[in-house]
Amino acid sequence: MSTKNDYNAEEWKAIASAPVAAGMFITLADASGPVGIAKEAMAVGRAITDAAQGQAPEIVKAIATSMKDSGRPETPDIPISNRAKSKLALTNTIKSAVDAVERHSPTEVEPYKAWLAAVARKVAEASKEGGFLGMGGTLVSQKEEDALEELKAVLH
Repeated sequence: MSTKNDYNAEEWKAIASAPVAAGMFITLADASGPVGIAKEAMAVGRAITDAAQGQAPEIVKAIATSMKDSGRPETPDIPISNRAKSKLALTNTIKSAVDAVERHSPTEVEPYKAWLAAVARKVAEASKEGGFLGMGGTLVSQKEEDALEELKAVLH
């Protein structure tokens, strides 16, 4: 089991910002407007704090503790001028995080990857897509489903 102290600063930034990167990856796939984006951002924060309870691996609990200590989740460094570059930066952050966990704590890498996928799913389900004034629409759009599949490929 690993904690923040088992990683260098660059590795920890990737590990701690990977859940936000996973959430942003889904949000970029199908922007839900200001309210939807806010709901999706809150879903990431909830997913991180909820991870502090239950059977989460130590690395995930360490991320939750780090967020609690700083008062906000760690965010990845991404260019905002270009959607393709943003997506690439987000996937690179996630890959770097997974690689670091795999190197330092191989027994935690599968639960960590499953948790990142679960965070992304919670973001996708946080806000209905389409519809009007909260009526109609679908819980997860096709673009979000596609992004979840793309993320699944990154994680495996």
